[in-house]
Amino acid sequence: MCNGNVAVAGLLSMLNSNNYELLLSALYTYYRNGSIPPPYYTYRMPTINNPYYNTDPGYTFNYRFKPDYFTTIWNNFPIKLSYLVSHLDGISYDVVVNMIDRSIDPDVSGTAFWVLDDDPTMAGFTEAAQFSTTKYLLESKGFNVVYDNTNNWITSYPNNVMGFSSWGTHAEDGNCEWEDSAWVVDSLNFNLSNGAIFNTFESFNGTSLTTLAWRHIDNIPPSCNHTQGLATQFLQIGGTGIVAHAWEPYYTPLGVNDNTKTFPAYAMGYNLIDAFYKGQKYLGWVNMVVGDPLTAIAWGKQSLITDLSWEGTNLVTGEIDIPELETLTIANNSVINLRHQGFITGEGKLIIGQNVTFNIYSWEKGLFLSYDSDHPRLVWGAHPTLGSSANYKVYRRFSTDNPWELLTTTTALEYTDLQMQFNLVGDAIDNLFYKVIASSELPGTYESNIVSCAGGKSRKKGIADQPNTSPFVYSLEQNYPNPFNPTTQIKYSIKESGLVQLKIYDVLGNEIATLVNENKEAGIYSVNFDASKLTSGVYIYSMQVNGFSSSKKILLLK
Repeated sequence: MCNGNVAVAGLLSMLNSNNYELLLSALYTYYRNGSIPPPYYTYRMPTINNPYYNTDPGYTFNYRFKPDYFTTIWNNFPIKLSYLVSHLDGISYDVVVNMIDRSIDPDVSGTAFWVLDDDPTMAGFTEAAQFSTTKYLLESKGFNVVYDNTNNWITSYPNNVMGFSSWGTHAEDGNCEWEDSAWVVDSLNFNLSNGAIFNTFESFNGTSLTTLAWRHIDNIPPSCNHTQGLATQFLQIGGTGIVAHAWEPYYTPLGVNDNTKTFPAYAMGYNLIDAFYKGQKYLGWVNMVVGDPLTAIAWGKQSLITDLSWEGTNLVTGEIDIPELETLTIANNSVINLRHQGFITGEGKLIIGQNVTFNIYSWEKGLFLSYDSDHPRLVWGAHPTLGSSANYKVYRRFSTDNPWELLTTTTALEYTDLQMQFNLVGDAIDNLFYKVIASSELPGTYESNIVSCAGGKSRKKGIADQPNTSPFVYSLEQNYPNPFNPTTQIKYSIKESGLVQLKIYDVLGNEIATLVNENKEAGIYSVNFDASKLTSGVYIYSMQVNGFSSSKKILLLK
């Protein structure tokens, strides 16, 4: 017992082990005999290896926790890791409620910063290498890191913060003028994102979770006092999860929770409890996890068990499988950042809103099929290396035995096949396949992944079933967004191939820019207009092709 808290998470996690009562008796006898009198307790700290520690260093997401699946041996006792134990605790009811509310609405953008506050005076400890290693691992996966290895404390940062780690009050050991068990609430001033976690290399910072009871140590050389910090206070300042130490973790290497395992696993998409246990080397009564165990801040590899909606910015680091009868909906104007092995696949439906951006890491995983209308709509990310200079050729074929048919060439990042329709009930249904080939002025072409669906020729009036009738019309749509700053998208369609001219004018009729001046095949297109060098005001865009002419106003607001 430590000032009112009994750290039994490790014992509860082994609850399904065979001969559990005998195991508890053996543990009690072993550690009790080794802990009296001091200092012999230092040799009898919990040393039951955690079989879940450091699983999945490659972030395949094939090692999510399963009860009784991960096992080990201690003193001839077979140990099963039955549960991952977390506390929903805090110093008040409101603190706990707010913590849970933040876990329900986590920041899944992957853009917040990880703050690692190292201290050169602590270089002799085994845990010192964790700071630089954690920095490297997070940065290697594209995350934002703030790292400091000076005597200065990092107590604030202008951007959102997702994780914080430091030496805690140990950074002031030997400073007789400084003694503050409440240093977290007194000193830290971060903009914490929903889902933010906390871990300091500090003994006894978990001696209390529901009260503010701390451990005071007199006469630390050179004759200064020392008061341990309190991890639970991180929840008071907007944190969502913590790992706290109810005892002295330093006397066994990495008895403290290992940031090099926990922080990257959590950042990549493992949930909070998985991530903390992946960084916990021993099962015992050293570490306690506080927070909603299912909190996650990225979309790692998983299969949806219910319909899901994304909006805003979302980080996808693993393969998202949409099973049959399930639907994933992406809201208008969302940004989907695909990294590592990020992809969306499955037999279910993907519904993509308008103006959705896919930032892709691999062109071979960059094409998606949307079910937002009756017609197959293809959406893809800009080619990772060709960027804005890329041209895209869209191809379709019926079944795997037929040749590929070129549908259109475009600079846009989407195409709707108005000639085809999903799942025509009562008619012959084909397997439709689509791919996109990217190219530029440079040599070489790049073929995307193939997407497929069940469908056939559209029977809508005026479309493909009428002889000698093109599925397209001449049109010029209103730009989106409007007003805009500084970029906007203009969509247009042409019924027959011809020379397309799309230009921007000011209100006096002066030509400002030429967006399109080339031959285009029949199809639907879009083009981006960047007005970053123009002043605010009303402008006009006009299109001419095959005798068709149309103009619309746009409003630039800076």
